[in-house]
Formats: sequence, C-alpha cells, structure tokens
Amino acid sequence: MVYNESRRLNKTIKFKKDAENVKNKLEYEIKAHKLGEGKDGTINQLEKFYKEIELMIDSQSFIPSYPRAIVDTWDYSSELGNQLLDLYEVYKKLG
Repeated sequence: MVYNESRRLNKTIKFKKDAENVKNKLEYEIKAHKLGEGKDGTINQLEKFYKEIELMIDSQSFIPSYPRAIVDTWDYSSELGNQLLDLYEVYKKLG
C-alpha cells in the first residue's frame, strides 16, 4: 500500500515539474507574440492555457479545454503544442 502511494506521489511531483516547464515555455511564447515573433496560437489562447495548467496543478479533477483547441487549430508539428498534449496525457493518468 505504501509503495503505491509513493509511486503516485512521485508521478505527481514529476507532473508538477513538467507543468512548470511548460508554463515557462508558454510565457516565452507570449513574450514572443508581443514582439511580433510568436509562432503558436494567440496571446489570449496562450494565457488561457497557462491558467488551465495552474488549475491542473491545483486539482486533479479539473478538465482542461486546451487539448481540443490545440488539436483543432495548431499545426501538428508544433513543439509547444506537442508538449502541452503530452502534459495532458500525464495529467489524465494521475486521476
């Protein structure tokens, strides 16, 4: 029993670390957009994704909307988009 709890805690810690990394990349992309050099999404979209990741960190029951937006509107080769989708896949396994 303790073993499973420890493994779950490790997955949660890794998720939070990955989420912080993706949030940093979102901040970088937002700044790039403000300089007219952004590649992915819009500033509003990126800011919404950032807030959703914060909610994901705080609650394992939150269901983010960003995966659908990325799949529907972003280029499939977007590195940031793929990182966001990968983060969501890890998040789903936590619950």
